[in-house]
Amino acid sequence: MTLKQALPDTVVAARLTLRPPTDTDIADLMTLANNPNVIEHTATLAYPYRREDGEKFVATLDHADTPRSYAIANGDNRLMGVMLLKLAVGEAPELGYWLGEPYWGRGYASEAALALLDAAKGVAPLVSARVLAANPASIRVLEKVGFTVTERTVSVVARHAGKPIVIMHWRAS
Repeated sequence: MTLKQALPDTVVAARLTLRPPTDTDIADLMTLANNPNVIEHTATLAYPYRREDGEKFVATLDHADTPRSYAIANGDNRLMGVMLLKLAVGEAPELGYWLGEPYWGRGYASEAALALLDAAKGVAPLVSARVLAANPASIRVLEKVGFTVTERTVSVVARHAGKPIVIMHWRAS
């Protein structure tokens, strides 16, 4: 069984659910992702985010080479953002996420990350994350759920090439 298969399909937290993204999420994906304030901090999210991007995202969720992705959904089951674990052979899973701007500042990202890490700790005792140094809100989210800074470097990802980033790690306790 691969790490991707070992992770649960659904993770329930107090105010939200992490669940598989579906075709019914595409309209919300397009609305929330087509925001320069959201895109500014993501490494690979398409911009502009088109229907085809959402369709491809949903259609490839089960492919072995794609991250384990979750829709962050509120109590009405509406998509608020996406959280994922990027899985590469021989490396710690890497946590990534984005949240639509209407949901910022309410603790949803921390709640989602904490729930996913708790669900994953039996199969992923070490998780990494990369965040732009100019994104203190995301650094705080990661610190709140137990990540610690392990390195400061510069990004090699095209969108952020040469910008300072912080590498962080979380260890299951």
